Amino acid sequence: MKTIVAALFLFMLIFSTVSQTLNIKPYTMAEGDKNNKYNLTANYPLIDFGPEALMGVRGIAEDINGLISKMIQGQFTPFKQQAIEDTINSCPQNESTLEINYTTIYKDNGYLSFLFETFSNPRCAAHPMTYQTSFNYSYTGKGLLTISDLFTPGSGWLEYISAYCVKELNAKAKKDGLENNEANILEGAGPKEDNFYTFTVNDHSLDIIFNLYRVGPYVWGFQTVSIPWKDLVKMLDPKGPLGFMVK
Repeated sequence: MKTIVAALFLFMLIFSTVSQTLNIKPYTMAEGDKNNKYNLTANYPLIDFGPEALMGVRGIAEDINGLISKMIQGQFTPFKQQAIEDTINSCPQNESTLEINYTTIYKDNGYLSFLFETFSNPRCAAHPMTYQTSFNYSYTGKGLLTISDLFTPGSGWLEYISAYCVKELNAKAKKDGLENNEANILEGAGPKEDNFYTFTVNDHSLDIIFNLYRVGPYVWGFQTVSIPWKDLVKMLDPKGPLGFMVK
């Protein structure tokens, strides 16, 4: 009986979550320290489901916002610590700067996909760095997602995605005139889940993002491989966060 009640409650929560309007509001947090010469800015989304949202649904919004805030602070805190050390070491540049921005990639069918981009310029660094971080969340199921959560275990998804990315990246490297880069691509896009930790979802494809140095030299920049859903649909978990794509 308890199992039936719990299942019914979960169904009602999922139904009410999907049926209520998801609101994404931009928010800016800024922090600076003249003595330690750093300036931090983060532009990121705040989620709510409106004033009429049920308590459980409000809890989902709080979970999403808390995870995003934790991610932002996870970049702010070490950067501030480094800025303090750079002040002690009297580094030549005037100020350490960190700026975070985001793009909403997908926000439908109980699924959220954001892409964050961080520009980091510490005072003692040889040059600034930019890197991208993805945030994927199922608000009707698992919550915060890794790429493996999308697929059926044992379906061969990892090997398929790896082979697809290696082929596409090698073709692009050849087109761009980048020679002797096959080993870098094989290392950064080989069949290890950690190689695909930055990904986003949209209506047409699964996009795998490779940060600077991941599959080639700095000069090659960011690389994105888009894999059409028609090539992946048979490997998707029908009971998973993208189950709505499985027909």
